[in-house]
Amino acid sequence: MIRLEAASPVLPPGLRELLDDLGSGETGFGGTTVPTGETTIEDFVQQCCDMTDPSTLQSGLVPQTTFWALDADGTVVGMVRLRHYLNDKLRLQGGHIGYFIRRDQRSKGYAKEALRLALIELRKLGETRALLTVDLRNIPSIRVIERNGGHLESTVTDPDTGRSHRRYWIDLEP
Repeated sequence: MIRLEAASPVLPPGLRELLDDLGSGETGFGGTTVPTGETTIEDFVQQCCDMTDPSTLQSGLVPQTTFWALDADGTVVGMVRLRHYLNDKLRLQGGHIGYFIRRDQRSKGYAKEALRLALIELRKLGETRALLTVDLRNIPSIRVIERNGGHLESTVTDPDTGRSHRRYWIDLEP
């Protein structure tokens, strides 16, 4: 089906198409300025790689691993961002894991599998449960989270944006 591969300076096939599709972001998953030419794809990938090293992070950020979701041919069909732990901001919105699947690759089970694989990676970091937050309007993502064992804790409104989102916890204990 798919596999996750941590971002590295080696650019996998389909990455540019993924970033073009993502653009400036979608329903809470942050985008990039690669499609506008403000950032090169190489610089973006280097930023993804640098996010794993706490010594390179700006104050207030936590280490994060970016994974490419690769199909059977090794082509990028999605992206996963896995935060190694939570700070106060991520506890409110963002959580441990964010994922994005290219629009032309949706409804194939890739998001469900990408989240399942990301939960395994989070467990390897020593976390015992995962927080995921999702925009109230993102029904497909709500289904993905619930199918991966997500239990709704609350619905909250971000005081900065005024947008409401659901907060789900997933137990990582075997």
